[in-house]
Amino acid sequence: MKVLALVASQRKLGNSEILAKEMLSALPDTVEKEMIRLTDLEIQGCKACYACLAEETGCVIQDDLHFFLKKVQEADRIMICSPCYFLGEHTVLKKLGDRMLSVLKKGRNFSAKKCVIAVCYGVEGWEGYALEAVHNFASFLHLQVKGKMLVRAANPGEVATPAILQKARDLAWCLLEDRRFEQEREALTCSVCNSSLLQLLKDGTVRCPMCETTGNLQKDGSDYMIIVQEKGRNRFSAEVLTEHAKKLDQIKENYIANRRELKKVRERYAAYDDWWVLPERGKS
Repeated sequence: MKVLALVASQRKLGNSEILAKEMLSALPDTVEKEMIRLTDLEIQGCKACYACLAEETGCVIQDDLHFFLKKVQEADRIMICSPCYFLGEHTVLKKLGDRMLSVLKKGRNFSAKKCVIAVCYGVEGWEGYALEAVHNFASFLHLQVKGKMLVRAANPGEVATPAILQKARDLAWCLLEDRRFEQEREALTCSVCNSSLLQLLKDGTVRCPMCETTGNLQKDGSDYMIIVQEKGRNRFSAEVLTEHAKKLDQIKENYIANRRELKKVRERYAAYDDWWVLPERGKS
C-alpha cells in the first residue's frame, strides 16, 4: 500500500508538514510513504478552454498538474494538510482545484481512494471555511474523505503537542481501518459531508451548499439539530461529476454555435482597452 501526503504550505517544518509527517510515521513500516509539497509544483491558472472535458483527454497546459495527478493515481491513500489563509485554503489548493475540470469524467481513477484532511489556523474564530474548502478540493478529486481535523496552531511547531499529535495519529489510521474520524465542532454541521458552511433559506429550510443536502432545524432538548429531508444523490459522486462535465460540454457547444453573435457583443468592449494598466518593472 502507498500513502501520499500532500502538504499545501510553503513553510519548511511548519505545522502542516509536521502533521503530515506525524500521520505518515504512525502507519506501519510496510506502508510505502511519499510526500509532495504542493508549493514546489509549477501550476498555471486554468484557461477555461474546456479542451480537457473529453473523457479520453487531459489538460492541454504542460505543467506539473500531470505529475500531481499521476502521483495521486499511483497512491492508494491520500493525506491533505493545509494552513488556513484569510479564512480559506492555501492558494495552491485553489489553483489546483481550478484545474479539476480535467478529472470530472475520470472518477474511476480516484474514487476508491480514502483521504484524510488536517487544517491549521492561527487566530481563534478565524478558521473560516478552510476545512470545507480542503474537503471540497478532495471531493473534486473523487477522493473519499474518511476524517478531518481542525487545529489552532499559528507559529511553526505549535502543533506538536501530545493531544494534537495523538489526534493526528488516530486520523491517519482511518486510512487503514473501516471507520471515520469525526472531530466534534461547536457549530451545527451537515450530516452528509460534515460541513459547517450552511445556508438558512427563507422558508426555514437548511441547505448545505457543498453537497446540496437539505434539512430542517429542530430543537433537541437544550440544543438544536438538523433533520435531513432527503439525502438524494451525492454531488461529488463520480456519476454526478460526469453529468456536470456533460453540462459544461453543452455550454461549450452552445458557445461554438453562437460565437459569431457573441463575438460582436464582446467587440463592443474592445474600445475600452486603453484603460488597462500594468506594473512598472525593472526600474530602480
